[in-house]
Amino acid sequence: MTVLLTLVSMLNLTACSNKAAELRLQGIDLLEKGKYEEAVQKLDEALEKSNGKVSAEQYDILLYRAEAEYMLGDYDKAQKTIDILKDVDGEKKVYQKMQSQLDAKKLVSKARDALNNRDIETARKMLDQAEAAGLTNDTDLQFNEIVYLERTAQWQKAYDAAMNFVDQNPNDKKAKRELEFLKTRIDELNNNTALKQADPAADSGAGQTAAESVAETANQN
Repeated sequence: MTVLLTLVSMLNLTACSNKAAELRLQGIDLLEKGKYEEAVQKLDEALEKSNGKVSAEQYDILLYRAEAEYMLGDYDKAQKTIDILKDVDGEKKVYQKMQSQLDAKKLVSKARDALNNRDIETARKMLDQAEAAGLTNDTDLQFNEIVYLERTAQWQKAYDAAMNFVDQNPNDKKAKRELEFLKTRIDELNNNTALKQADPAADSGAGQTAAESVAETANQN
């Protein structure tokens, strides 16, 4: 009877392991398709099916979950997942790289908050630090740069940056709204000699309404 029970237990463990592997692949597929919330759920299911067994497979599942949480914009949860990995598996380079990405995204979030609060100096500092950390090809960073240019009344630069952003992200509705607003400012600038000669610093509040609208939309997302 003992041998039979042992055999059944081994078969159950194998079945669970196979199911965990299957769920892991499904989670990765969802992650690659941009379905981040579903990916997190599927990867959590994979962890549950692993029967609490601490193994390289579990570490791998957790790392993919951290990436899905990161892409979902849930940086707090992604941080917790990375902390778990570092605690149980050490300070490996792949975890350090993910940590660096998280730190850079947190800087972008701080820059957005600073822009919302009209703290232009802090916003510039946070954006520069995020770029220095290697976060250059990032849509949140790029969009915050546009808002920064608008906030500082650098209308032509903001318009050019928005044009490029929309070309790269044609389905981004808030970017299109921002571009439309900036176009009105450029048109006004071209048709108003006094506005052309105005001190940009004195005009820094002119873009307030659009920036606030964009910031509000970003916070809702």
